[in-house]
Amino acid sequence: MNPGKVELITEADFVLSKCGRPQPPVGSVVYIYKGFLVQAVLPVAAGDTYYKEITGDTTWCWRSISTAISPDPPAVQALVQSPDGKVLFNGLLDLTIIAGYGSNRYALSREIECPPGTKVQLALDDSYYNANAVQPVAMELGGAYAYYLRGGLRSDDPTKSVAALPRIFGSRNQNILAPCWAQGFGPIVQPGDEAFVYGDGTTNFATVTLGSSLTTKCTIPIDASYDFFVYRFLFDVTKDNTVTAGTFLAKIRAGSGYVFTDDYVDVAKYLGSSYLLKPWQVKNADSIQIDLSFVDSAGAGSANIQVFAEGVRRPRRIAA
Repeated sequence: MNPGKVELITEADFVLSKCGRPQPPVGSVVYIYKGFLVQAVLPVAAGDTYYKEITGDTTWCWRSISTAISPDPPAVQALVQSPDGKVLFNGLLDLTIIAGYGSNRYALSREIECPPGTKVQLALDDSYYNANAVQPVAMELGGAYAYYLRGGLRSDDPTKSVAALPRIFGSRNQNILAPCWAQGFGPIVQPGDEAFVYGDGTTNFATVTLGSSLTTKCTIPIDASYDFFVYRFLFDVTKDNTVTAGTFLAKIRAGSGYVFTDDYVDVAKYLGSSYLLKPWQVKNADSIQIDLSFVDSAGAGSANIQVFAEGVRRPRRIAA
């Protein structure tokens, strides 16, 4: 490590006391910015996978993705996989949606700790209709090295420290230490709540065949003895090799009439595997209806989609 970084870490490992005197904290971590660059030149209508090994002498915290691609034409899809095997996007995602750098970079909602020697996998594909030029792609993985000091302990998380303090009871406005659900940010956890995924592989599965009707629907019935709180939807789309193009658009609603999406959207791209800001409650004995339309299709054969609903089911309360 160069002397400049050592000096920076030494200075950062001190905080001011109440009297304004520098003193070392009990446990701390200093972050030094580090980015890893992935560069690729894709041949016409081809796909390839690239790897970037995390180097360094300490854990690297992955925080953002910056991309730069050719504007002529900007049609490159990517699938990014973290070192723990999890993918950041649900399938290949058009880079034009997240392409950008600086303030327009893609910020991860939760940083991913990557020890030295781990690898980030990037799958790129430009096999789109009428592809006629090679595609240069530059992707920077933004983050920082974490240097743990004073016994290797990470600094106390302020939110955890606050959570350990006693509650302030009174009105809701005064209860500044209330759990997240009191502000409408999350579910109220009750005894009997059970994590559950709905989807039996039958009613939640739909198929369309090119050359015939490209509209269909699937259903996820909810048990009569439970209310269900949807945290996120999971979409699994498969196509025959002869289907060269096509996208499933979906309109999600409850059987009781509540409309979750008021129009057809590419849910596999914009909703797939992403947690909802607020859980959607579906009443007992109701059902989730997914109306589907396969658009921009080309080729021949069949396309399939399977929809799952992940969340928590709560035993129905029966009035005495």
